[in-house]
Amino acid sequence: MFLGTEQQRQTGLRHIAHLKDTHFSDKRNKVENIFDNAPDKWKTTLCFHAGLKRRHVHLPYADMTSDEQLKIIQALLSLRHFSSLLRGDFY
Repeated sequence: MFLGTEQQRQTGLRHIAHLKDTHFSDKRNKVENIFDNAPDKWKTTLCFHAGLKRRHVHLPYADMTSDEQLKIIQALLSLRHFSSLLRGDFY
């Protein structure tokens, strides 16, 4: 039984809907899109940098464990930071 006003109920329902969209949506996340659509050559580099095995190159992102997914995320962020340091050096 809800003890608040109808306005509070509606506000709560909007917040719940926002949380569902943000954290529990069926949409694939950005890292999953990047990894699954990358060529095998890039996946090989990414998996090597993440400390994963060769078999991970052929796995979809969703089939990896949460620890493996975290390693992929950390590797992507690390490579992004590294590439930002190189801007202007090769032009």
